[in-house]
Amino acid sequence: MHPFTSLTLWFWLSFTVVLLPFDWPLIVVSLVTFAMLLAWRQARYRYRYVIGLMLPMALGLWLIHSGWLTYWLTGEFSVATQQQKALALWFRLLAIISSAQLWLQYVSTEKLIRALFASRLPTSFSYLLAGPLLFVEQLRQQISGIKEAQLARGIPLDGNLLQRFMSLPALILPLATQALSELAIRGAALDMRGFRAVSQRTTLGAPKDNLFQAICRYAILVIIIIEGGIDWWW
Repeated sequence: MHPFTSLTLWFWLSFTVVLLPFDWPLIVVSLVTFAMLLAWRQARYRYRYVIGLMLPMALGLWLIHSGWLTYWLTGEFSVATQQQKALALWFRLLAIISSAQLWLQYVSTEKLIRALFASRLPTSFSYLLAGPLLFVEQLRQQISGIKEAQLARGIPLDGNLLQRFMSLPALILPLATQALSELAIRGAALDMRGFRAVSQRTTLGAPKDNLFQAICRYAILVIIIIEGGIDWWW
């Protein structure tokens, strides 16, 4: 499946769960999506990202919308709580984030970058979307090198929380300086490739696409518009 087709499916699922009220369909979709993340062996490690985000959010929503936070601050117990809306929001985010993790596991960064460069999108816009993805691995290596160098100098980047916070400038400033110094090199590399010379690009190993997937993408977009129109009308 083309990365854009799977991305459109994820957007459709996200839009649909946003429109669903708090009832059994929303709960089932959310739990099934998270169960799919657990069942897929290659993507199973991603459940920690979902749990690490959803559990603190559940605690915060419970404190705010259950009335306990108001009671602790003012001494008055609020009767008009929004627990049902808070639960609906939590289950919607669970479905959206779990399905996003499934999509991230299914579509690798390299495949998405090749799809962007091989698409009909303007070259500058494609590079604007793919540029941060291309920069992630290099940025990770730079951070690792700077951290090792600062640790060798005795800066406590691996100390307690306060020491790490106080040592952040020693990590951020060299990283920013190094990134700014490479702007001219990146610009020269783009000029050498003739970045703006032609509007079309030939990408090696571009993901396979066909007319059927393109029709499916447009059909899903039409369905999303119809769903939004029905929800707005009623």
